[in-house]
Amino acid sequence: MKQLRKMLLIGISISLVSEVYINLFSDSFRVSLSVIIFPLFLLIYKNINIVKTSLITGSTVFIFRSFLLLVSNNNINYIIRTNYAVILFYVLYGVLFYIMRLRDDDKKLGNLFLGICTCDFIANLSEIILRVNSIKDIEIPNVLRILIIIAIIRGFIVTVIINALKYYKLLIVKKEHEERYRNLILMISNLKSEIYFMKKNSDYIENVMRNSYQLYEGISKSKEISDMENLALTIAKDVHEIKKDYERVIKGIEALFENEFKYNIMSMKTIMNILEQSTLKMLISEKKDIDLKFQLEEDFKTDKHYALISILRNLINNAIEAVGNIDNKGQITVIQLADEEKYFFRVIDNGIGIKDENKELIFKPGFSTKFNSITGDIYRGLGLALVRDIVKNYFQGNIEVHSNNNRGTIFEVEIPRKALEV
Repeated sequence: MKQLRKMLLIGISISLVSEVYINLFSDSFRVSLSVIIFPLFLLIYKNINIVKTSLITGSTVFIFRSFLLLVSNNNINYIIRTNYAVILFYVLYGVLFYIMRLRDDDKKLGNLFLGICTCDFIANLSEIILRVNSIKDIEIPNVLRILIIIAIIRGFIVTVIINALKYYKLLIVKKEHEERYRNLILMISNLKSEIYFMKKNSDYIENVMRNSYQLYEGISKSKEISDMENLALTIAKDVHEIKKDYERVIKGIEALFENEFKYNIMSMKTIMNILEQSTLKMLISEKKDIDLKFQLEEDFKTDKHYALISILRNLINNAIEAVGNIDNKGQITVIQLADEEKYFFRVIDNGIGIKDENKELIFKPGFSTKFNSITGDIYRGLGLALVRDIVKNYFQGNIEVHSNNNRGTIFEVEIPRKALEV
C-alpha cells in the first residue's frame, strides 16, 4: 500500500510537470520537462517497481491531460486520439529502463547517460510512429536528428543531476564519518583515562589486601581479639575479589584497543582539530559564550594521541569551569609550542583563577572546589590528578600552573619530543 501511494504521487508529480512543454511536429506531440524528472524518480526511489510505476505514471498523465481537454469542451474521440500514445511512451520508457538495469549501483556514469538517452529516443520514436498520421510533411532524417538531440540534452541533464546528488550524499556521509571519528577518539580517550586510574587503584588495592592479610596474621597470634581476626581476613578476601574484577575489566578494554587501534597514528593538527570541534560543540549545547582559540606552531605525528587528548581535554574542561562565573566574556586559548628537545602545551583562560592556598592541592586526587548546585553532588576531583600522573609517569614530562586569583590561569605542560613523536 505504501509503495502504491508512492507510485501515485510520482504519477501526479509527473502529470503536473508534463504541462511544462513545447510542441514538435504536431499539436499532439510534446517535449516536456517531465521526461527529465521521471528517470530521477526511478533512480532515487529504488524500492519501487519500475514497470508498475511507468504504467501508473502513463495512465495518470493520460487521465490528467484528458481532463484538461475535457474542461476545454473537446470531444471524447479527440481526447483519446490525442493522449493515448503517452501511455505507451512511459510504459516503454520504464521497460527499457528496467531491461538496461540503469538502477544498478555499479553502473558507470557514461553507461547511465547512454542508457537514459536510449530510453528517451526509443520511447519518443515509438510515439512518433503512433502519431504518424497526424504529422504532416514528416521528414524521417530530420525527425530522427531532432529526437537524438532531445534525448542527448535530457539525458545529459539527468546525468548531471544524479552525479550532483551522489556527490552531495558523499559529502554528507563524509561529514557524518568525521563526526563519529571525533566522538570515537574522545570516547577512547575517556576510557584510557579511566583505565589509567583503574591500574593505579589496582596497586592501592594490592597494598590494602597485603596490609589486611598482615593484620590478620598479627591478630591470629593474639587469643584476646579472635573476632577481629575473622574481620581482617574477610576484608582481605573482599579486596582480592575487587582486584580480580578490576583486572578483568582492564584486560577486556585493553584487548579492544589493541585489536582496533593498535597501529593508529595521528598528527598534532588532527588532535587540535578534534579538541576544537568537540569543545565548540559542547559550548553550543551548553549555551556558553566563550571565545576559543587553538594555535599550532609545529605539526608532528604521535601514537600517544589518546593520552595527549586526555591531558588537554581535562585542562580545557577546567578552563571552561573557571570562566563560567566571571562577568566578562570568557576566553580560552590552547597553544602548542616547541623547541629542540620538548613540546609545550599551554591552556590559558581569563577565569576566576586559583587561590594561593589551593595551588598545592589541585593536583591531589579527590580535591575539588566544584559541586553541582542542583543535585548537591561534589565532583570527584580526579581531572588534574590524572593530568599530572599522565604527564609525569607516562610521558616523563612536567606540568606547572601560573595563576592569579580573579585574573586567570595558565597551565603549561612540557613533554619530551622522544616521548611523543613516532
